[in-house]
Amino acid sequence: GTGTCPGIQSEARLQFRKCNTQSCTSFYDKQGYLTCKSKIDLIIMLDGSGSVGWYGWYMTKIFANRLIEHLDAANVQVSLQVFGGPWTWTSYTKCIGGASESPDMKKDCDIEWISHFTNDTAALAKKASGLSYPSSTTLTSVALGEAEAELVYGREDASPVVLVVTDGLPLSQERTRAAAAKLQEKARVIWVPVGSSAPVELVEELASLPKSENTIRIGNFYYMSYKYYINKVIMQACPTLR
Repeated sequence: GTGTCPGIQSEARLQFRKCNTQSCTSFYDKQGYLTCKSKIDLIIMLDGSGSVGWYGWYMTKIFANRLIEHLDAANVQVSLQVFGGPWTWTSYTKCIGGASESPDMKKDCDIEWISHFTNDTAALAKKASGLSYPSSTTLTSVALGEAEAELVYGREDASPVVLVVTDGLPLSQERTRAAAAKLQEKARVIWVPVGSSAPVELVEELASLPKSENTIRIGNFYYMSYKYYINKVIMQACPTLR
């Protein structure tokens, strides 16, 4: 026929309804935190670019540590990635696949897997506290591609979730949009833009639908240690709490 069909995520065919609107206070532990006990494969991506700064990186590590501490090891598998970006045009070309030679992700692209999928959340939380600060550029597009590749090692019966914590613009917005769209086909993608310079409008484009639930803005690095934001991430990423 000659008719047209709206896209899968078009507002013309996709609608949302609120659910689980009750208070979560009954699920808090003695310290006031929620714990994720959903069966999810969670990839945490931490922006380690120079714009984050040393204080921002310190607070990012606290955020990651406390978040991972409150993932139930019996149900959650978690991977942790720290991403920066290349310093030279030659390295950038290699990282985006424009050279004959394959890149070394750590050496050329400054993207490192601290851990692939594991349920040893206690050990990984401890690692998160001691992460080195890359202080480089922001090759978000390739980091998202690496996250997509990591999903291959997830569990068939677990829901895949990718959490991206970032404070600034990627080196290529076009490539990042394309990588995020591709990743959304395989996982729920939640973005946490941090600080006054965070590209909130761009991030909202990159997040899974509904945007309001998959974009969690933190206005200042100082607030990353607040229970409110750690609990908010857990509430959004995990349907089942305790």
